[in-house]
Amino acid sequence: MDITLLEDFLELAHELNFSRAAQNRNMTQPAFSRRIKNLEEAIQTPLVLRTTRQVALTPAGKAFHPRAEAIVRMLSEARLEALAAAGRAQRNLNLAATHALSYTFVPKWLMQVGGPAEIGALNMVSDTHRQCVKLMQNGDASFFICHKSPASAEDLPERQFRCHPIGSDRLVPLCAPDSSGRSLWTLGPGSSGIPFIAYAAASGLNAILRAHWAGHERPSLEPTMNSVLASTNLEMAKEGQGVAFLPLSLAESDIERGRLVRAGGEALDVPVQIVIYRPRSRMSAHCEAFWLKVVGENAR
Repeated sequence: MDITLLEDFLELAHELNFSRAAQNRNMTQPAFSRRIKNLEEAIQTPLVLRTTRQVALTPAGKAFHPRAEAIVRMLSEARLEALAAAGRAQRNLNLAATHALSYTFVPKWLMQVGGPAEIGALNMVSDTHRQCVKLMQNGDASFFICHKSPASAEDLPERQFRCHPIGSDRLVPLCAPDSSGRSLWTLGPGSSGIPFIAYAAASGLNAILRAHWAGHERPSLEPTMNSVLASTNLEMAKEGQGVAFLPLSLAESDIERGRLVRAGGEALDVPVQIVIYRPRSRMSAHCEAFWLKVVGENAR
C-alpha cells in the first residue's frame, strides 16, 4: 500500500473537509477524493461518510485512524533507525514549537539545556498548535514544545507520546494604557462590553482558555477579532484594540516598558505549564541523549 494514502486519510480525518484537506496535501479535490476511495478499496470498507453538508469518519474509519497514525510514525522512525545502522545518521533535532513560545522561551531554554555540541543541527519549526501536532503524528518532528493546561483535552495520546514539564507560564489579561498609564479597560464586577482579542481555533491557547473558563467565571468580553498568533494579539493589544490574554513569557518585556498593563487582577490569570512531547517509541541515539539531558535539566 502507498503510505501517502494513509497521510491523505489522516489529513482528511483532521480537517473533516475534502477541499481543505486536498489543499493541504497540494492536490485538486477530485484527485484527493479518488485517493481516499483507493484507500477504502484497499481496506475493503468505507472509512469516511460523505454527505452534502459534512464529512465524518465511519466506525471503521474511527478504528483505523489511530492505527494509520502509528503506521506513518513507525515508518518514519524505521527509516531513521536504518540510517543509524548504516552509519549515515545525522546529529539532527527536529523540534516543533508554537509561535507563542518560539520567540522568547525556546531559544533561552535550549541554551540552558546544552550548547551546539549537545543540540547538534537544529531544525525548528514554529507553527500553530494544530500544525505542530500534525508534525508529531506524521513523524516529521521528534519533539514538540507548547503550553498545556490540565483542564484542556490531550491532542497527543499518552499511549503514543510522553510529555515532560520544562517550565511554567500564565495567560494574563493585558491591554494598552491610557494617557495616564492606567488600563484602557478593567475586567471585574459590573464590567461589560469590553473588546476581546481572541485566539482562533487552530491556536492551542484558544482551547486552554475555553477549558479554563468552563470551570471558572468567564470575564465579560466581546470578541472583536481573533488570530492564531499570540504575537499578533499582543501587537493589537498594544494598539488599543482590546484586551488579550497573553502568555507572560511573551509579553513581559512590553509590560516592563509600559506598553501593556493589566486589565484585571491576578485572580483572572490562567496558569499553564510549558511542556515538551516526544514519541514513546525509541528515537535516534542523538535524540535520546537530548531527551535525557532535558529530563536531567528539569530534575535539578
